[in-house]
Amino acid sequence: MKHALLLAGCVCAALAPAVLSAQTTAPAPRDALNTKCKGRLRQGCRPATQVTQAWQLPAFEPEPEPQPDETLARALQSAYETAPTLQAARYQLRASDEDYAQALSELRPTTAMQISGGYSKTVPGQTTRLSRLFSGTYTSPLITSNAMAAQVTLNQPVYTGGKAAADRDAAIAEIRAGREQLRGSEGDLLLQVITSYADVRRDAEALRLYGANLRQLEKTLDEVKARREAGELTRTDIAQAETQLELAQTEANTAREQLEQDRATYAAFVGHDPGNLAPPPDLPDLPASIADAFGIAEQLSPDLAQAFDTERQSRAKIAAAKAQGKATLSLSGTATLTGQAAPFYLHNEDQEFAGQAVLTIPLTNGGRVGSLVAQAEDHNAADRIGIEAARRQMVDAIVNAWNGIATAQRNIAIGSNEVASARVYDEGTFEEYRAGLRSTFDVLYAHATLLNAREALVAARHDLYVAQATLLRRIGRLELRSIMTGTGLYDVDSDLRHAERRGAVPWDATVRALDRVDRARPSQPGLRQPPPGADAPALAPAGNAPVDADFATHSPATPVPGTTGIPAPDRSLSRP
Repeated sequence: MKHALLLAGCVCAALAPAVLSAQTTAPAPRDALNTKCKGRLRQGCRPATQVTQAWQLPAFEPEPEPQPDETLARALQSAYETAPTLQAARYQLRASDEDYAQALSELRPTTAMQISGGYSKTVPGQTTRLSRLFSGTYTSPLITSNAMAAQVTLNQPVYTGGKAAADRDAAIAEIRAGREQLRGSEGDLLLQVITSYADVRRDAEALRLYGANLRQLEKTLDEVKARREAGELTRTDIAQAETQLELAQTEANTAREQLEQDRATYAAFVGHDPGNLAPPPDLPDLPASIADAFGIAEQLSPDLAQAFDTERQSRAKIAAAKAQGKATLSLSGTATLTGQAAPFYLHNEDQEFAGQAVLTIPLTNGGRVGSLVAQAEDHNAADRIGIEAARRQMVDAIVNAWNGIATAQRNIAIGSNEVASARVYDEGTFEEYRAGLRSTFDVLYAHATLLNAREALVAARHDLYVAQATLLRRIGRLELRSIMTGTGLYDVDSDLRHAERRGAVPWDATVRALDRVDRARPSQPGLRQPPPGADAPALAPAGNAPVDADFATHSPATPVPGTTGIPAPDRSLSRP
């Protein structure tokens, strides 16, 4: 025991200086790449390369974005001014304005003039000549005469049973529905322009990413070939790198095709080819919550407002149909001038003036008025149901757009981290590849991972902007007057004012007030639905479903008799 203690003490005394020396000297850093494979071959280890010590890592470096020469505001303004679809919608609205002018004309006076003239020439017979001779009227062997008549008629409707008033209400509702439809068409166009603008920018950025990937793969292939010549790699490594390079070139070609397609779509909406598009600005007036989006849409959605105005139009047509069974009153007057046409002397002409009031009271109509009322009520019922259909579609579109925003925001946050990690992964994999810890496949996979991460981030930013624009369209805020300043706007009131003034008379307001006396009121019967079933709903029993069905390879081609023609004979050679 004492000898063991003495031996231990001697050993400790001998080791003490070494321990103190180790504590005072900092340990050398360990190189993980060299430590793993130093001095022996392990699975996954290759000799470190000796031919690329002075080479830089093949970095993924996209070209910078070119200097922009076109903005989203300019594109929106150009589309607003020149898009054929929007211009056609404006003229459709102008046509609806004329329906109001036609409704106004029902209570305005109408005038007409009718002028007739005649000339006759008679060659008298022997008896007529003798009678004229004896009566002392014989002056010429021929008998001639001429006459003329002119009549001016004026008709002023006074009371139409309220039909004219109902037609005016229907026309106003039609115009309002047309204006909401125009707002919707404008929002659809602006959304298409914004989407196309974002598509072109996304495709251009993707093409720059593919170009960076191609340059990175070309440098990687050069290094693989150099190491193959040094005997460090095999032809399989070269084939892997060449295959990936060719695949990347194919993807770049596809990206270029997609870019050109979206550029053509952009030109169709905007009216000219896109230049270098500037980054789009943040969209204004986005709602802060989904509840705010629903509240705004109930007030501003053009689709929902159009459904309400369409229902008002069909409701007014019910009153117009009922008015056809009510009494009408009109005033008319005529002025007639008759006499000799040549020579014409006004004091020799007969002048007649007449006026009358006409009261028309329908007694029977064979059920036509009742049928018109029932038909109008059914149309109105369909339009009332259409309001709920429009509301459901609006809610569905808002929810989808909102979820698109939420998804894109999350994908952008994830994608940013993914790109940072993929860059480290790509650079680290190549360093380990040079140290013999990674294969050529690992390097190519890391390159592809970085490309995919960058491309996914670009797509997520694109999707976010498009989803925000879609949300603005669905809630009714995607129109030029809301999202832009300093632009000219189409005046929807000017054409209506012009149509209203056409043919106006000073007593228009008085006659309109009379026509609203005891006017017909629209009726709206309750909406009917199918009755509920007696039992719980269930599917009918299944029939004999085909088991192990084979592919159908033949389609019946025999036409229904009488629905096709017979080839005509060729008569080209027999024609003269």
